Amino acid sequence: MGIERRDVVVLGGGPAGSTFAAILKKYEPGLSVTVLEKARFPRYHIGESLIPAVNPVLRDLGIYDDLPRAGFIRKMGITFVWGRDRAPWDADYLKLGDVRIHDGAEVLNVLGQDFSKLLRRPEERDETFNAFNVRRAEFDQMIMNRARDFGADVREGTRGKAIHKDERGRVTGVDWEDDAGRGGTIETSFVLDASGQGTRFTPGGRVFDPNMNNYAVYGYWSGAEWKVLYRGTRDRTNVFICSVDKGWIWYIPVAQDRISVGVVTNTTHFKDALQSQDPEAFYHETIQGCDEVRGLLSRATLRDDFIGGGKRISVTRDWSSWAKSPIGPGWATAGDAAIFVDPILSSGVTLAMQSGHRAAYTLRTARAREDLPEDALWRAYADYIRGEAGSFLRLARYFYGNNKAAPSWWWEAQRLVNASGALAVDDRQAFTMASAGFFPTLRAVTDDTVIPLVAGIAGLEGDVYNVFYDDGLPPPEALPKHVIEHLARFRLALRTEPMASEGKPTGELDVFYDLVSDDDDFTHRTHAAPSKIAPALGPVVEAMGRHRDVSSLLDEAPRLLPDGYASPEAIRAATLHVVRAAAKKGFVKLAPGASA
Repeated sequence: MGIERRDVVVLGGGPAGSTFAAILKKYEPGLSVTVLEKARFPRYHIGESLIPAVNPVLRDLGIYDDLPRAGFIRKMGITFVWGRDRAPWDADYLKLGDVRIHDGAEVLNVLGQDFSKLLRRPEERDETFNAFNVRRAEFDQMIMNRARDFGADVREGTRGKAIHKDERGRVTGVDWEDDAGRGGTIETSFVLDASGQGTRFTPGGRVFDPNMNNYAVYGYWSGAEWKVLYRGTRDRTNVFICSVDKGWIWYIPVAQDRISVGVVTNTTHFKDALQSQDPEAFYHETIQGCDEVRGLLSRATLRDDFIGGGKRISVTRDWSSWAKSPIGPGWATAGDAAIFVDPILSSGVTLAMQSGHRAAYTLRTARAREDLPEDALWRAYADYIRGEAGSFLRLARYFYGNNKAAPSWWWEAQRLVNASGALAVDDRQAFTMASAGFFPTLRAVTDDTVIPLVAGIAGLEGDVYNVFYDDGLPPPEALPKHVIEHLARFRLALRTEPMASEGKPTGELDVFYDLVSDDDDFTHRTHAAPSKIAPALGPVVEAMGRHRDVSSLLDEAPRLLPDGYASPEAIRAATLHVVRAAAKKGFVKLAPGASA
């Protein structure tokens, strides 16, 4: 078929790839964008449950209002039965409307809209705080159609075969082949790999979490009872999650008379079970052993017309993993190709769409802002997806910790969603926020939440401003008498957040410098208590790693900047704010006392 030329090529037309293509074309219609999708849509896919954090992306795509019209079930929260205590408890999304914030704090969602203002609109709570259970064949087709509507060239039945790079390692093109045996090459300056966990194009391979290595066995039932009904109608419900011996069961209504029921268990147990029974027998045996689910299916029928191929059940490996290198010169990953997290919190589709959305905003910003280093912008994107997925991964690990009691999850969620201490939430509310995807909630930095930067004589005073002051940290004047305990590696790097105009997304990113962690256990803190820090303070941030007390850091700080750049007093004042920013994010711990 010869050689073609496109501005952008997308590998994979699922939620991540189609979201990326649609958003890119929406805000920059002059770009030529081609999506290569190996399947023919509509096609079946597991992963039916969304969470509220994806709603702003659905609105940016312009399809949010189409979901209820398509008959998708409104998801109002999650009902859990877990561990030895079999009393059910709810993570009720509507109760997020009762969350309040301490005076002076703002809570923002993924698009920079003021979350606290949404809390004051009770008539919109259903829209703001509910989600949907979807049938992926229809839902994924809806997003792909949106990409086409905006002008993307979507080629189904076509896969990417190879990536071309120049001598510097930058992407220059893609070889493709369709299911009729035709092939060709597309020259391009950017490729988004959204081809899933099985991607062959990510260099360095993947990192697999040894403690999150599971299998899921699932099927679809008709004639089943609903576990939770809202307002007496079968159009809104809770997802039901129930622990069993060596695993857990999901119970998700995806249509008026269609329930998705899945059994998740660790790989070792599943392989041992298959020595004496087939997967379907294992599936039925596990369900029959669960009192809370068995009765719901007593008069139900396991369908063979939903998965495809006449199959009644399907088996999928759920091994949490992530790309060692999620970005590179002229390419990036999104969705499962970037990171896959265990399905316990139903984060998969939401993370896929969020990453595709942010990748589109990042590419637009890189094209529009030639003054910014492209590699730094894409590293900010990588920090973003690691931070978002890292929050889900951290909490998911807690679920598998020997069937811990619910209060221990709630406490862990408090650490995730309320790192700065600015939210007036109890531990159970914090867990509900986490399950809705509102972590870290204290996110975007905008003109509404940050005092405009004051250059001052030195260009430093006012260049470090944290949104939250009343969080229990010592005031700046008391810091010199404190020692520093380092809890995580961190650096000063570009941060980005989507900008909004009059509450609506613009397709552009606000770009600033902030403290960012490379430690997997602290990536969720990257976006908590946002701060804007002058890039000139990079040497001061680096020097923090060499010091065990604030006083010695203050002594060195004036010598780290060029002579005449600022007065020693201004540099020390800015240094104190950097120290407080690191403490607010949890990267360091401050304690009264002198260095040993």
